[in-house]
Amino acid sequence: MHNASFHYSAVRAFFRLCAVVSALCLASIGQAWAHAHPESQSPVAGAVVSAPQEVRITYDDALEPAFSSLSVSDASGKQVNSAKSEVDASTHKTMRVALPVLPAGEYQVKWVAVADDGHRTQGSYKFTVK
Repeated sequence: MHNASFHYSAVRAFFRLCAVVSALCLASIGQAWAHAHPESQSPVAGAVVSAPQEVRITYDDALEPAFSSLSVSDASGKQVNSAKSEVDASTHKTMRVALPVLPAGEYQVKWVAVADDGHRTQGSYKFTVK
């Protein structure tokens, strides 16, 4: 009987260890599969501004410049930026695109952010030039 009790305790300890290791693995996977999300935007969503010279978005994770993009369109859907978006070379967290002089109206910013680990997020928002 003593031998069976020892065996049962060993099995319980083994399963507890497996549960702890599994939890740690799942926690580290969540961190490894990061997605880049905006932390700040200029102009901000819904803002009414004088004609901005650029749109700038800072993300919470480093971006892969070759696969991330930012564009601005007018109310008819026509892209207004002719310049290509750029990712800051030092932090890799800020993406910007230069704008021409924009007439009054509503504009939509569309962004695609690919994190260094390859995970993609995208979004859009609008601002108005007065």
